[in-house]
Amino acid sequence: MPRAEMTSRERILAAIRHQEPDRVPISPRIGAWMTAEYGDASLTKQMEVLPHMDFMHIIGEPVANYVCGLPEEYDLPEVEVEQTRTDEGDCYILERTFRTPAGAISDVTRVPPRGREYGVSPNPVKLEHLVKSIDDLPALQYILPEIPAVYDAHRQYEEMLGDRGVVMVCIRSALDHNAGDARGMENLMVDYYTDRALFDEVLDLFHRRSLAKAKACLEGGVEFIFGSWYYNSLSSGWSPAMFEEIFVPQIREHVELTHSYGALYDYYDDGILADSMELIASAGVDVIETCTPPPVGDFDLAHAKRTIGDRVTIKGYVDLLYVIKHGTPELVEQTVREAMEIAKPGGGFIIGSSDSFREGTPRENVETYWRACRQYGRHD
Repeated sequence: MPRAEMTSRERILAAIRHQEPDRVPISPRIGAWMTAEYGDASLTKQMEVLPHMDFMHIIGEPVANYVCGLPEEYDLPEVEVEQTRTDEGDCYILERTFRTPAGAISDVTRVPPRGREYGVSPNPVKLEHLVKSIDDLPALQYILPEIPAVYDAHRQYEEMLGDRGVVMVCIRSALDHNAGDARGMENLMVDYYTDRALFDEVLDLFHRRSLAKAKACLEGGVEFIFGSWYYNSLSSGWSPAMFEEIFVPQIREHVELTHSYGALYDYYDDGILADSMELIASAGVDVIETCTPPPVGDFDLAHAKRTIGDRVTIKGYVDLLYVIKHGTPELVEQTVREAMEIAKPGGGFIIGSSDSFREGTPRENVETYWRACRQYGRHD
């Protein structure tokens, strides 16, 4: 006999508690596809056109990030900002100088246009980083805006969603668009061996700041933290030993803080996970995503279900590129069916995607995905 139908919120929470809901929650990343198809990826539009989505809606951090953000105006009372823009082919080069009471720091960024080969959300490229030596850290702190004591902007989205899902606030790791952009990932990897004082200080600065952001959200009643850690991924070049030494203690601090408020922690890494997933699970996260399978990733769903599936909810898995975008409807259905056979029993599974469905994805494949998830995800 089919189980009584749950709301999306009930379904998501049951899966995370490792209970079997009426069906496996369906929560792919969909923003890029929505932008391409509708010119609108807002929550309102998603709710209108995605009736079967179990929303795990992500909103941004509680304070502006001027390390990676490139606004026209800055709210930095003690800092004078100079910006120069120069066209370079299809792209433009943005040179910034921040004159602070502790001295000047500067960076240079290449910014590609939207569309064509660059996609709907192209990534800027840092040509010169803000932090060139440990002497730049005092000035860097002047361009990091003050974090509010309490942050509650999530409430408006919770009211919009109602029982159609949950709202998660994104808190980025010390590396994600923080130290990784302020100093540069390659530079940090070299610093680990050649300038450990700089490595430790810049990571500690942003780690303490990320914890303060999380605390502000939790003080405001946030129920889900979406922890973005993809700069920390083994895909970025960190070894498993470095990951365990440096990042696992930081993850654990985030999780313990989150759990102390009775909230849940969703850990995001869209890269390879085979050699880090057990370390991540040991830190106590509630959800791990995006669990990308080969050939793009290395996530073995059956192995993960056996080894960490009793402790962590697995979310994501369906390959956005070779299955959803370039595959056939038959491959989409087969992939979903096999994923459900492996991961559905016992709860602890939220089917999604390896990242956002991309522009150019056939609508037939997307429709097959929704149908197959509903068909094969039911618990009888």
